[in-house]
Amino acid sequence: MFQFPPLPPVRPHHRLIVFALVAIFAAVEIALQLSDSQVIAPGLRYAAYQEFSFYDPWFDDLIAGRRTPPQASWNLLTYAFLHGSLEHLLMNCAAFAALGLVVMRIFGAPLFLLFFATTAVGGALAFGLIATSDLPMVGVSGVVFGLIGVLKYAELAFIRHQGGSTSRFAASMAALVGVNVAISVLLADFMAWETHLGGFLAGWAAAWWVVPRPAR
Repeated sequence: MFQFPPLPPVRPHHRLIVFALVAIFAAVEIALQLSDSQVIAPGLRYAAYQEFSFYDPWFDDLIAGRRTPPQASWNLLTYAFLHGSLEHLLMNCAAFAALGLVVMRIFGAPLFLLFFATTAVGGALAFGLIATSDLPMVGVSGVVFGLIGVLKYAELAFIRHQGGSTSRFAASMAALVGVNVAISVLLADFMAWETHLGGFLAGWAAAWWVVPRPAR
């Protein structure tokens, strides 16, 4: 999927950061699952969603200058730490860990954390501006697609630096778009494609900002 030169090795702190985030995602969802099963205090999922998920109506009120609850500001980021099910969690975390380690190897830990925050917010903004849903939006998939955006821009920059052909790159981008359109149609009620799009564009823009460009 990606065309890169040999990358630096994965460092111990790379794994520590990526898997610490995965552990947080997992701990939150497991706690909510236990609450759903009434093993621990019931109602935690509703409370967590109320406090930390992204609600499009609150965002609409926020940009319209109407009064909103305080969490309408921080849920641009915190929604990424919540998931809707164990399956949702596992699918997102597998992709997040794999992509996160590659981004760590190329850009290092500080930029990885910057990309995480930027793409989470970018995904939320796109969902807020495009979607018309009254349901809470949760999941780290916006960041996953943001990391893809980071890596695809880095790949394009490498190809151009090497003077190589961009035909394989264009084909991979077309395949990426096609697969996501198909999944969006099949899972229209369960997938926030707007968040994926916003995360990808934010990741691409963030990589454009940090990747050196040749002098003209």
